[in-house]
Amino acid sequence: MSPTLQRQSAIPLYHQIAEAIRYRISTGALPPGSILPPLREAAALWGANLHTVRRAYQELAQSRLVATRVPQGTVVLPPESPTGERTAEPAGRERFLQRVLREARSEHGLSPEELIALLGRRAPALSRGGPPRVFVAECSETQSRDLAGQLQERWEVHAVPWTIDRPAPPGGDLVVATYFHYREIAHHWSGRLAEVQFLTIRPDPGLAGAVRRLAETRPVAVRSGGGRVSVLLCEREEAMLDNIRRDLEGILSPDRFRLLPRLVPRPTPWLQSCRTRGPILLSPRLWGELGEVHRRDPRVLEVRYLIDARELAVIGSEHGWRQK
Repeated sequence: MSPTLQRQSAIPLYHQIAEAIRYRISTGALPPGSILPPLREAAALWGANLHTVRRAYQELAQSRLVATRVPQGTVVLPPESPTGERTAEPAGRERFLQRVLREARSEHGLSPEELIALLGRRAPALSRGGPPRVFVAECSETQSRDLAGQLQERWEVHAVPWTIDRPAPPGGDLVVATYFHYREIAHHWSGRLAEVQFLTIRPDPGLAGAVRRLAETRPVAVRSGGGRVSVLLCEREEAMLDNIRRDLEGILSPDRFRLLPRLVPRPTPWLQSCRTRGPILLSPRLWGELGEVHRRDPRVLEVRYLIDARELAVIGSEHGWRQK
């Protein structure tokens, strides 16, 4: 699968990988329907960067040699006819159908009738006009709306916010979620887990500057002798509070800021009774429950999360979305 790359060559590594795979496709070593290794596995095989392999796959996709399909992965396509249409002989179609039926039963426990029902539910999505629909699953409506907006800023999609305490979204459309909630989704939507694409999110790096400015304009408590600004970090659930705290330690330098975690069931009454003068950071879902009046409290800031920039750039390319 992975001949030695010519690392001193002027030919980019991604193009060398793409050409090697292209050759195997043309010689039949990778027949139509073959699944290319997942990106991380392929990167290890080639001894290359993950993004180098991703770009190679994208080049093959632009040449219509492969396509990324959920949940299979990157699949080798059948050759095109001179008119540009994909060829599919009757015997080939029959083999394809038998393979689909076999995999549906062996890997997913689906009978032919159940498979037909699933395809029927997907039909409206395939025939629906307009931009593709994608559901954005999160624990809070505030966070879900924000992430959906980030998708729509970059890609021509109809991003639908969807909280994970609801039943799973309708079938036939892509569902994206964050790694924060992998276990919850695996528990609540176990039958749909293979259809969910998980994304990395990170705290908005601009939050560090906002906290610094707030600390400079207001009298704040500091640790004796340490000179660090005390920052209250509030969330409802202990596990999520710990996750957010660890994320923020990457942008709020521990030698300048001291994060003080607080479990807060209801933000409005807690904020009304809170006498601290220093910065108060609220998790996305607590911020979403806060009224407009209390959002204007000069001590309070939202911990906003952003989809990883590289993953935001890649997701639409992998699914064929149009860029804005």
